[in-house]
Amino acid sequence: MPNDRVELQAEIEAPRRRIFELLATQQGLARWIDDVQLEPRLDGPVRLRLRDAVGIGRVIALSPPQHISFSWDWEAEPLGQPSVVAFDAIDHGARTHVTLRHVGLRGAQQLDDHMALWSYWFERFKEAAGALRYP
Repeated sequence: MPNDRVELQAEIEAPRRRIFELLATQQGLARWIDDVQLEPRLDGPVRLRLRDAVGIGRVIALSPPQHISFSWDWEAEPLGQPSVVAFDAIDHGARTHVTLRHVGLRGAQQLDDHMALWSYWFERFKEAAGALRYP
């Protein structure tokens, strides 16, 4: 894994359009994130509460049903440099391959902190995704 990013992947037994809803809509994100404000459009605001911390940003790329990415910083304790969170959902037969990337992180402490953070929340995403039913 490159030393400036967090990257997590999973294969989910659900159609991509349903998975993308969990990644790129306010209602979908609210199934696995504590509190969500998202306008899924280019330059739309993003505000995610993850326990006691709040991440903020703007949507920088949106290509349904495959990709959403947004700028990322911490509201109370800014990182000090730009970073980006990206979700990709790729058809893989009857399953969907999901990748989460957080790029632009610097230093071992930021990487370790964000790996722990996203590992926890990605598990919550996988639980929410596992509850989806076809079609």
